[in-house]
Amino acid sequence: MRYGTRTNLKRRWTPKGFRPKCPMKIGYEFGYLYTAIYPKTGDLFCMMLPNMTKDCFEIFTNEFKKTLDKSTLFILDGARNHSQSFNDELLTIAKLPAASPELNPVENFFKQIRKQLANQVFQNIQEVEKVLTDILHTFFIRPDIVSKVTFYPYLHNTT
Repeated sequence: MRYGTRTNLKRRWTPKGFRPKCPMKIGYEFGYLYTAIYPKTGDLFCMMLPNMTKDCFEIFTNEFKKTLDKSTLFILDGARNHSQSFNDELLTIAKLPAASPELNPVENFFKQIRKQLANQVFQNIQEVEKVLTDILHTFFIRPDIVSKVTFYPYLHNTT
């Protein structure tokens, strides 16, 4: 998920006849939140990295593998940086069909994060990352919320 200092404006409720006011900043500093989720339990593994490249994805997968103790199915979308091949026993790769974000559990998780980041003005990338860290902390201590938004019916028969 890309995050940054650019304000993402969402709808707001106001009394009839009043136009909502919202401070806005068009910024260009950004980073990427890499996330692995176990939808059944709501367990998370997240890293904030500077860009979306094969090198960053490799850093993420190498760090993620350090947390594993058994073979794991890694479901990926068709993003260009996900084209890395894995030759190890810990990660088995499954690719989702092209243009099918509705099948990707992490997309719904990112949607929840984006809602909480909306309508805020950030002066620099450190401010965004601080707020994002606080949001993620909520999900780490409440894995039931993560499971609720990511445990899609097609995953119920998987282990």
